[in-house]
Amino acid sequence: MRLFKVTACIPSPEKIQTQREIQNTFFTKWVPYESWFAEQQRIMKQGGKIIKVELVTGRRQANVGN
Repeated sequence: MRLFKVTACIPSPEKIQTQREIQNTFFTKWVPYESWFAEQQRIMKQGGKIIKVELVTGRRQANVGN
């Protein structure tokens, strides 16, 4: 099974105290290859920024056929 390891940053509007102070939430999650486009759209709609994307598998040393 092919997976993407996505690291992204999304601003948290509920934690804003002033206009200058924005708390960013960084997270890393594994996204299946088939639902990558939907996840990318979700992050962008929330005003987030994708920092890093890696192609990974569920197991170490597994052949993913790329």
